[in-house]
Amino acid sequence: MLVHNGLRNRSRLTQSSYRTAVSETVKAVQGSESDRDMADEWGVSAGTVANARNRAGDLNAVSLLKLGERFGPQALDSVLSLIGARAVDREAVAIDVSAIPCDVARVLPLMIELFRDGECCTDDVRKLDNAGAIDCLSAIAEMLRNKRDALRTGVADLRGVA
Repeated sequence: MLVHNGLRNRSRLTQSSYRTAVSETVKAVQGSESDRDMADEWGVSAGTVANARNRAGDLNAVSLLKLGERFGPQALDSVLSLIGARAVDREAVAIDVSAIPCDVARVLPLMIELFRDGECCTDDVRKLDNAGAIDCLSAIAEMLRNKRDALRTGVADLRGVA
C-alpha cells in the first residue's frame, strides 16, 4: 500500500540514497577534521568514518545513533529527510501556546520599525537579537514546523505540546 503523507522534497528511499545521506551527514559534521579525529569524537573507527563519507558501505544503526547522540539529533536530518522527517531533541523547550499572541505582539512593533525601510541590515539584526525577537519567533516557527510535520507523518508529538 502506498501512503503519501504530504511531505515535500523526499528522495526515493534506496540503499544508494541512504549511503548518500549518511555521507552528507558525515561530511557536514567532520568538516576539516581528519578521519582519526572524527573517529575519536564520534566513538567509531577511522575506517567507519572513511567508509561512511565515501559511501563505501552501510553505516549500522548503532553508529548512526552515536552520531546523533554526539553531535545532536539535527545531525541526522539529512538521513531522516529520506522519510520526510527531521530530528527534534526530546528536551526541547515546550512553548506556552497561550503566550504566542503576546510574544508576537511584543516583538512586532520593533520589527515594523526596523523593516519599514525595506532593508534588513546588520544593525537591525543586532537590535532584534538583543530584544529576543529572533529567538522568540524562531521558537514559535520551530514548534509550528514540528506540529505540521507530526500531522503530515501521523507521528505523535513526543514533546508534549498540545
